[in-house]
Amino acid sequence: RADAALSLPPGLPASVLFLCVRQADCSGDPARARSFCGAAVTAMKAALKVTTCVSGRCSNSSPSRRRVCRASQVSLLQPLLEKSSGFSSQLRPLSVPALLESESITGLSGSAVKMGVSRKRAGSGPRPAGGEAPTMASVLRELGVLYAALTQQALPPSLMEQAFQQLTYLICASALNSLLLRKDMCCWSRGIQIRYNVSLLEEWLRSRGVQAGGAVAALEPLIQAAQLLQVGKKSPADAQAIVQTCTALSSQQIVKILMLYTPSSDLDERVTLNFIRTVQALLKSRSDQQPPQLLMDVRRVFPLKFPYLPPPALHAQDLLIPDSLKVSFLRKA
Repeated sequence: RADAALSLPPGLPASVLFLCVRQADCSGDPARARSFCGAAVTAMKAALKVTTCVSGRCSNSSPSRRRVCRASQVSLLQPLLEKSSGFSSQLRPLSVPALLESESITGLSGSAVKMGVSRKRAGSGPRPAGGEAPTMASVLRELGVLYAALTQQALPPSLMEQAFQQLTYLICASALNSLLLRKDMCCWSRGIQIRYNVSLLEEWLRSRGVQAGGAVAALEPLIQAAQLLQVGKKSPADAQAIVQTCTALSSQQIVKILMLYTPSSDLDERVTLNFIRTVQALLKSRSDQQPPQLLMDVRRVFPLKFPYLPPPALHAQDLLIPDSLKVSFLRKA
């Protein structure tokens, strides 16, 4: 039961299972160990329908048993990350308007009326109940809920980082895809707002210690798109700088943003066709590391990577197992 799990010490179920696997492995009875592992995996898959989290604690069992444990971890944690993708589907209606539209730097856009008309025309999904525009505070609050839940289950740091890499990639992909379809977002002032909003997300990730493992790096396409809206777009030197710095954007994405760019004031100018052609010529000679596509794949799921974890100093007599689990048949040897 999920409510019972919340009252348990973090990692207790994983610790109990680990000790049982170790005991079965040391018994010298392969059939017994295999039977136990099979039953445990079946039970965990059933529990996954509600909620699940496992800890990588099979480091000092036999090679064959480690393979079983590793396969179980992948089969259980991959859906967990896919569930974080589902969490992103709840987050997406907040994150796209929060990253692209929210006025974190007040007064910069200059024309709230104009932006309001553009939003109605282009749209970015229905707003949550209450009609208030989503902000970065809304996004960070939702991320905090997930972070607290994963922390409660004592998820290893490397897996925590991978979970947030998946989330930030999906957030970035959704926001960038929306940007590439919205001319009203492609202007100098929006570039500054978007970059600032992304910096708030970067700061949040670093403050929680989940920036490693690609969580911050996954935001790079959106960061470079925001920078592209801010840089000069006139001279050959400007074109060369764009090609050299926008490495996380595909050639199609760079050209699309330049074509959509709209002056936000009388002091700004449209990007000329000659400049775009200059950029396109330079892009042809670039060894493009990005997929040759305009929109990012919002269904992409990163494969799980399990680092080696030293065997835990775990002893049965140190575990406090509450009666509510109804496992009194276990004997602490």
